[in-house]
Amino acid sequence: MENHSTNYLLLALVVLAWGFSWYGIVVQVAEAPPLISLAWRFALAALFLCGGLVVTGRWQRIAWADQKWLAALGFCLFSMNFICFYFAALYLPSGLLSVVFASAAILGAVNAWLFFRKPLEARVLLAATLGIVGLSLLLLPEMDKTNAARPPWWAIALPFLGTYFFSLGNIISARLSQSYSLPNVVGQGMIRGTAIILAICLVTQEPLILPTTITFWGSTLFLALVSSVLAFLTYLTLVNRVGTARASYATVLFPIVAMLVSSVVEDYSWTFMSASGLALALSGTYLTFAPRKP
Repeated sequence: MENHSTNYLLLALVVLAWGFSWYGIVVQVAEAPPLISLAWRFALAALFLCGGLVVTGRWQRIAWADQKWLAALGFCLFSMNFICFYFAALYLPSGLLSVVFASAAILGAVNAWLFFRKPLEARVLLAATLGIVGLSLLLLPEMDKTNAARPPWWAIALPFLGTYFFSLGNIISARLSQSYSLPNVVGQGMIRGTAIILAICLVTQEPLILPTTITFWGSTLFLALVSSVLAFLTYLTLVNRVGTARASYATVLFPIVAMLVSSVVEDYSWTFMSASGLALALSGTYLTFAPRKP
């Protein structure tokens, strides 16, 4: 009984940390430009995680031959993925962003087919269909708004592009994790991602400002330490205890939390269409990793 209680506690921590993180992004970009917000988030997360690895003697040097993969990880998982979501957060409710991100489970199966020639099962195709229909129902009301409130087309496209970058980053992470511990892969990937974000700031002449508001630093610390480090390590612990498939229930549950948060703090208006869309989209996500019955 104690083991089950601990597992539920770990799952709840992950779901709440990731569920509230989407509104944290909205708070950040309301106080500072997206690139600056991201730079501070991952600089702090990398400092905390890598510093912990050094202090505990678990720091690993990643070989020169694997540096290109580490750079690719920083590009896909810890810069471009989040850049897409942060700019989309200027126009879209945080809950909708979380539901789009949950489709990463479906894209992972598609990538396995593209890169590793693993056959696409019928249930994956069904999951993709449910996901597309569900996300369409969720996003259509946004496109039907008046011209003043309607988001630009690229704000709709960016979360999907960001999710695909995330799915590519998972493949790269799995490759590196065959030779190095996952916390080292993630921490050093965050360093590369932060460097890429800062380079983009320099190229685009984005002023490297130091925000001073309490709300910005409160959301940044939450995103860096709780959502990026604590929740990630908790999720890994949960994977070790119950397996990947059961731990992946967090992927279905955290968008529900994010949508509830969006309803309360962003006045997101529910309709029968949006509720049906959420149910269909999350059903597709669940179907992707649900265990097959004999």
